Amino acid sequence: MSRLDLLLVSPNGRRQVYQDLGNELAAVENPVWAGMIAAFALKKGLSVKILDSEAEGFSAEKSAEEAAHLNAVLTVVVVYGHQPSASTQNMPAAREFAAAFKRLDPTRKLMFLGGHVASLPERTLREEPADFVCSGEGLHTVVALVAALKAGASDLKRVPDLGFRDGEGVIITPPAPLVMDLDRDIPEIPWDILPMKKYRAHNWHCFDGLKRQPYASIYTTLGCPYHCSFCCIQAPFKGGEKAAGMKASVNSYRMWSPESVLKQLETLVTRYGVRNVKIADELFVLNPTHVQKICEGIVQRGWDLNFWAYARVDTVREGHIELLKKAGVNWLAFGIEAADEKVRDDVQKGFDQDDIAATIDKVRKAGIHVIGNYIFGLPEDDLSTMQKTLDMALD
Repeated sequence: MSRLDLLLVSPNGRRQVYQDLGNELAAVENPVWAGMIAAFALKKGLSVKILDSEAEGFSAEKSAEEAAHLNAVLTVVVVYGHQPSASTQNMPAAREFAAAFKRLDPTRKLMFLGGHVASLPERTLREEPADFVCSGEGLHTVVALVAALKAGASDLKRVPDLGFRDGEGVIITPPAPLVMDLDRDIPEIPWDILPMKKYRAHNWHCFDGLKRQPYASIYTTLGCPYHCSFCCIQAPFKGGEKAAGMKASVNSYRMWSPESVLKQLETLVTRYGVRNVKIADELFVLNPTHVQKICEGIVQRGWDLNFWAYARVDTVREGHIELLKKAGVNWLAFGIEAADEKVRDDVQKGFDQDDIAATIDKVRKAGIHVIGNYIFGLPEDDLSTMQKTLDMALD
C-alpha cells in the first residue's frame, strides 16, 4: 500500500475560542479551506485525507496520534476560523497540535497554512513548531511541496509561496498566480472524506425550531473587492494577485459559476440531507447576476433550505431581497462596524448613515433576520463614538 501523500488537519480550537458556548450553542463547521485544498490536490492526483479534530472532539495529543498513524508525506495544519478573518483565534490550537505531533516524531514534515500564516509567514515560522509555512492561499504550494518531499526535498526554492528555515534565516519563495478557474480546479469539496454527521449549525441559525443537523458551509466566491483597512481577508491572495499581474490597488474577487454552486448544493441536499447552510463568502450579496442565478436555481429545484450569508449595507439591491428570502436566505450578516461616519470613513467603510437604517428595515420587512457586526476601538474611536455604536446595536 502506497504512503498517504497529504493529510490536512483542522485543529480543535472550539473550547479556546468559544469557552462554554462551544459545548452546545456554537456551530461545528466543516473546514471549508481544508476541503477546497483537498479537492485541488485530488484533481492533481494526490492521495488526501482530512483530520477534523474539532468535529471529532479530539485533544491535541489524540489528533497527533491519529496524524502520526496516517504517516503522510506532508501534514498541513489548516488554520482558519468560523469567519473569514478568525484564523488567529485558532493559532493556539494549531500550536498545541504541532507540538504534540513533533514530540511523537520530529522528522515528520509539518506545514502551517491559513490567513494568520499568510499575514505573518516569517513570524509564524520563527514562533511555531512547523517545518514550513505557506505565504499564500496554498493550493499550488501543497501539491508542489509533496512532490519536492518525495524527490528528497532537494529544491525547496522551486515550491511557490513556501517559507522554511535556512540556518538562522528564513526563506520565503516567490508566489504562484491565483487559481482562477475555480469550476475546473476546485469543483467540489470531497464531502465523503469529512465526518458529515458531526456538523451542526449555530443555535441562532435555527431559532425557528429547526434541527441543527445536518449542516454544511460552502464558498461561492473568494475574496472581496473592498478595502476596509481592518480586514485581512485578502492576505492569502495578495502574492498570487501580484504574480497574476494584477495591480496592488485591486483586490481579486473570484466566483464559482452558479451551475457549480448548485451542483454542490445538490450533493449536500440529496446525499447528506443537509438543510442548514452557511455561505462563507466574505461578501456573497455583491454580484447581482451571480446571486440571482443561484437563488433562482434553488427556487426552481424546490429545496427547502435555511441559509445565512454576508452582505454589505450598500450591496443589497431592490428586487433581490425577496428572491433571497424565497431561496431560503433567512439571515444576512452586515459589517456595520461603527455608528459614527468619521470612524467608518477612516477605515474605508464608506456608506451613509441613512443607508444603514434603510437597508436593515428593507431586509427585515422581507422576513430576513439581521446579524449586525461591530468593532470597538477603531483608530478614530473614543468613548462617545463607541457609545453611539452600542446605542445603534441596541436599537
